[in-house]
Amino acid sequence: MCIALIAFAARVKSKTCPQMINESSQALNKVSGLVFTSVLLFWCGYVAITLFVGFVTSSTISSEVLQLTIWGLTSSGGLLALTFLFRRIEGGSVTNLCLRVRASSLRNFLFGLLLGGVSFGIHVGVVATFAGPIRFEFVPGVGALTALVYFARFLSTSCMEELGFRGYSLRRLAPILGPWPAVWLTAVAFGMSHFLYGWDMQTIMLGVVPAGLLWGMSAIATRGIAVPIGLHAAWNFTSWSAGSRAETGLLQLVVEEEALELTQAVGMASYLSIFTLLTFAFWFIHRRNIARAVLTPTSLVAER
Repeated sequence: MCIALIAFAARVKSKTCPQMINESSQALNKVSGLVFTSVLLFWCGYVAITLFVGFVTSSTISSEVLQLTIWGLTSSGGLLALTFLFRRIEGGSVTNLCLRVRASSLRNFLFGLLLGGVSFGIHVGVVATFAGPIRFEFVPGVGALTALVYFARFLSTSCMEELGFRGYSLRRLAPILGPWPAVWLTAVAFGMSHFLYGWDMQTIMLGVVPAGLLWGMSAIATRGIAVPIGLHAAWNFTSWSAGSRAETGLLQLVVEEEALELTQAVGMASYLSIFTLLTFAFWFIHRRNIARAVLTPTSLVAER
């Protein structure tokens, strides 16, 4: 009798387990498909909002820096609204996307600003050490007020891009793909978005994508976008201040003509090295938080 019951149970198990596994797999694939679809639609919304607001601001505001500032602020508001809309449709909470302003948000933002500024200083020091002498000259007519305006410009566009790629999209993709694939995918999408600005492929692959990896991993490690916003804004602002962007900054970078090629090569190597090291540093922080039970592997899951 017992042998017959055991045989019957084994037979039932052999029939039902594959079916249950198959159903679970199908359910997981369905959820993954829905997440990918929602993120893709969100990015389409990002493109639509930024292009529309950019067209309106460029058509109505003559000052380029003011136009870019208003573009970033208005687009950020639109992306926040889009995020709330998507979460409302999904029936989830925005707080699960780590977009809530917390007591630590200002501290994290200031830490990001400090880290971005110090990193750029190290970058300049490396270039000056290994590529020969470089010097900076003050640009006449560019003072503190101009610097504040440009800081607002870089802060607003940093908020816009972090909301677009390290907010909703990263938090939805990370539980499905895992941290690294999600960071890579959002970084590549972030890079591809710069085609809209007319950037060339080399600059995107060697400049924008590595930056996207750092911003993304810092968002994963700190469970928010305050640090990546600070990092993003500080790096852009300090590079503008040092005269290494297209816009006229506080200073003008002067390099001897015979050392220009070496300076560019060392600058690229330094940039990639610093961003790679910082990206892995944030990854180790994330792993340490998991080990200390500050986070769990499922804590990145955004509630549906």
